[in-house]
Amino acid sequence: MNHRSRRHTRRVALGSAIGTFVEYYDFTAYGFLAITLAAVFFPTQDPTVGLLSALAVFGAAFVLRPLGGIVLGHLGDRYGRQPVLAWAVITMALSSFLVGVLPGYASAGVWATLLLVLLRGVQGLSAGGEIGGAATYVAEWSPHRRRGFMCANVQVGNLLGVLTGSVLVALLYATLDDGQMESWGWRIPFLLSLPMGLIGLYIRRRLEESPEFEALREDSTTAVKHESSPVATALRRDWASIVRVAGFAVGGFAGYYIVYVYGATFLHRQGGLTSSQAAWCTSGSLVLAAATVLGWGALSDRVGRRPILLGGFAAMAVLAYPAFLLMDTGNVTLAFLGQATLGLCEAAVMGPMMATYTELFRTSTRFSGFGIGYNIGSILTGGTAPYISTWLIDSTGDPRSPGLFLMTAAAISVITALRLPETAHSPLRKD
Repeated sequence: MNHRSRRHTRRVALGSAIGTFVEYYDFTAYGFLAITLAAVFFPTQDPTVGLLSALAVFGAAFVLRPLGGIVLGHLGDRYGRQPVLAWAVITMALSSFLVGVLPGYASAGVWATLLLVLLRGVQGLSAGGEIGGAATYVAEWSPHRRRGFMCANVQVGNLLGVLTGSVLVALLYATLDDGQMESWGWRIPFLLSLPMGLIGLYIRRRLEESPEFEALREDSTTAVKHESSPVATALRRDWASIVRVAGFAVGGFAGYYIVYVYGATFLHRQGGLTSSQAAWCTSGSLVLAAATVLGWGALSDRVGRRPILLGGFAAMAVLAYPAFLLMDTGNVTLAFLGQATLGLCEAAVMGPMMATYTELFRTSTRFSGFGIGYNIGSILTGGTAPYISTWLIDSTGDPRSPGLFLMTAAAISVITALRLPETAHSPLRKD
């Protein structure tokens, strides 16, 4: 069909990926700066207590992600994917920019901390609907035999956004001392959010609505306006699909936030690397992931989603603890090998993940159902992963204990994959 030409589909994938790039750069910059933000907003005699407080605020954004998924999913299923995606990217950019202009605890006391929590909450609302909306939008434009590859472009934007944040923070730690970072250096990544967000908004405003949604809106028998509550319909009609998405998201979020976000903090505090070395190891892991994720998406178009997801999560479960043994050696090369190994396992499951989630739902509830299941996982093992990892180390005295947490989360996703019906090679579900 003409509207599904490869050229136009690539433009849709690029536009969605750029918006996701901005969203995930903004959302994860906080995690890379956790040690510095602990000193700025949570000054205390015990560095571990300060870090736990900073990571608790990082996790607070995930509490509101399901609400964001519900609200934005409802709007996206009733009024269209494109306007919701435009709203999400500028909201994230503005809230991140405002974090960058906050006074520290030394200037404003507890008010600084409260405002930080508030702005992280707004970020959580925006992030809750971002990637589900982007993946839904791309899937509804993609030929069904290339949907895995096309949806994996959203993950490329995701990983490159996190990579940009990681590289920028690495450069800041390499060129500024601790005093400069705590005084003004930490603000730079957040201040850059606004111009990035305006670029993302411009691109997303120029995208057309998805053909699947337009067809649904024009069909008088299943018109979107007759679907008063897509969220309620998804919970009633597609609860099994929501459970499957949540089961995959448990392992996916744990791998993502332990390896790509908390990894730098672990390598610095437990592995004995400098802040700069830790950030560069994380950046290298992200480069490898971004370079391979499209290949995994394309492979899932050939062999199916189920075997790729099953193999990726099984490898993560088996290799998690040994990888943390390497990351705890104090040797930069071995630490990078451990982190990169887990990063490649995460890339393998990220490749087919977005296509799989979209294929489990009908058009009228795709955005909502995706968002509910995905963000259940985000609460359980996303924002909590850095906090739980730090708490486990402090409580058990075993610096490799985050590996056990990751093994458990990955095992849940392995069980989910074993019960997944194959969704590749078929048109998207209709109403």
